[in-house]
Amino acid sequence: MDIRTVVVLFHAGRLLLLRRSPSKRFAPNRWTGLGGKVEPGEIGDLLSAARREVLEETDLAPEEIEELRVRRYLLFAHPAEGIVCLVYLTGQTRTGRTPATTEGILRWVHPDELPTLDLIENTGRVLPLLIEDVRSASPAVRCGIASYDASGRLIAIVFEDAIPHLDTP
Repeated sequence: MDIRTVVVLFHAGRLLLLRRSPSKRFAPNRWTGLGGKVEPGEIGDLLSAARREVLEETDLAPEEIEELRVRRYLLFAHPAEGIVCLVYLTGQTRTGRTPATTEGILRWVHPDELPTLDLIENTGRVLPLLIEDVRSASPAVRCGIASYDASGRLIAIVFEDAIPHLDTP
């Protein structure tokens, strides 16, 4: 199973999103959160894996990120990628500065702008849910399933009822 983190940082009602570099093999020039592959030794500490990815991809200092937490798990079997688990996390930044990155372009985005961005499909469907999770301050973690057709086109994402939040030390 391929496990990846997707971190969406918030500040003053805006989201920090990444427009992936045009040289990326997967989803060039498309918008998403920060993150990447969870390494085999990190499976027991997804918060640390997500934090590592954010710190590798930006010049944010660890103390600039607060309240990092797992919000949603999205499982799917993609025809070209195999079985994947996306772990969506949210956090807050202490300031609204736009960090530097070598992964593409970072930009603070107001939620009203989301329909105008070329978002990666699954992230585009999950972002409004993450915004609501943060707004409601829900402690729950939700699990969902995405379904794709044989050509790799996203058909649907369905999240089940909330499961109790498990705090990670």
